[in-house]
Amino acid sequence: MQSPQDFYRALASDAAVRALLRIRDILADETLSDKTCFQKIEAIVTLLEGLGVDCGGRHDFG
Repeated sequence: MQSPQDFYRALASDAAVRALLRIRDILADETLSDKTCFQKIEAIVTLLEGLGVDCGGRHDFG
């Protein structure tokens, strides 16, 4: 049986891997043209903010 610390470490690791895979999928989207690079960055920032990661105040998409 694993300790609570090991359980939470594995849980955090799983969430991090899932986030990285989603970021990879956003960046690998070949259907977007170069003009939509901004949209890729916006999607990544939105994803991170949705996961509770503060991306700072330099991202004003409104």
